[in-house]
Amino acid sequence: MAVHIVYNYMKTQNRPYSSNDIVTNLHNEYSKAIVQNAIDQLVADGKLFEKVYGKQKIYCIIQDSKHDIDELIRIEKELQTHANEIKSKYKEVMKEIKDNEVLLSSLKSSPTQKDLETEKITLQQNIRQIVHKLDSLMETTDSQDLHESKRKVKTQMDENSRQYLKRKRLCTEIIDCILENYPGGKDELYEEIGINTNEGMI
Repeated sequence: MAVHIVYNYMKTQNRPYSSNDIVTNLHNEYSKAIVQNAIDQLVADGKLFEKVYGKQKIYCIIQDSKHDIDELIRIEKELQTHANEIKSKYKEVMKEIKDNEVLLSSLKSSPTQKDLETEKITLQQNIRQIVHKLDSLMETTDSQDLHESKRKVKTQMDENSRQYLKRKRLCTEIIDCILENYPGGKDELYEEIGINTNEGMI
């Protein structure tokens, strides 16, 4: 049945296709294995001919002998054009993969969310200790300089908080960019690059 369907489709279209093209154009009615078996049978029966371009195989219906040389030349040109299109798409995909690998490598060399969260906790603890010490000193002295010191500490605390949020946002943006083309899910990516997803993390 699949042999008949594939043959009729190729005969009707009368243009070159790869096996993947045929599977897609038949709306995935048959699996790739079934379609490939049908193609191999048609090639063996002399109803289709196969043209190899690198690793890509292209198939076309064998024309009746009444077709002239010009028709055969046209088919050959179509085969070459189709192969060039596939080669171009392959190069685009490989470039995209390399770009993603660069992004992933950059992310791995950057501080992880867990590192930033640990740094935040440490800074907050230091700030609380300093503020507590400052408050204690203010209770035992009327020195106006302590007010200025407290203001500076608060300014530093605000700056530390801004830096933490900035780094967290940067990491989130990089991760979202990678996930657009990452072959796995978010949890798989987090596990691969060592991101802790406990509460408070990304």
